[in-house]
Amino acid sequence: MNSFTPQTTQLAGAPGPAGSADRLVIPVLAEQAQVHLQREHTGTVRVRKVVHQVTEPVAAQGYREVVETTRVPVNQVVEAAEAPKTVGDLLVIPVYEERLVRQLVLVEEIHVRRRREAFEHTVATSLRREEAIVERLDAASQQWVAEKS
Repeated sequence: MNSFTPQTTQLAGAPGPAGSADRLVIPVLAEQAQVHLQREHTGTVRVRKVVHQVTEPVAAQGYREVVETTRVPVNQVVEAAEAPKTVGDLLVIPVYEERLVRQLVLVEEIHVRRRREAFEHTVATSLRREEAIVERLDAASQQWVAEKS
């Protein structure tokens, strides 16, 4: 939409507004533009998500601890009982017995050793992946048409 705003300019050397008839008035026009935006429906778009599921084998490495026990006969008279003790990776558990003559005898020691073993294990796992599909509604056929990705 255009609008014209007339403006008046007085020539130099011409008499002032108190005026005489010799006054010359030249209209000056300036054009101004105004822009209006209008929303226009040009088409319809939809986005769908499709979930794909695939079963794949997954290898996992695990560890297990194996405990080995060994009974070691000692049969030795001792003065006092000792608590279990650890020597390196070996746990030594003393086993005592009191005899009639009031002697404390270390009958045996049980040696417990822990060993760590690695192993491979394969498990079938279900994996999901989403895919987004963008489609436009074709105005002529009224069918949804997938966009090229």
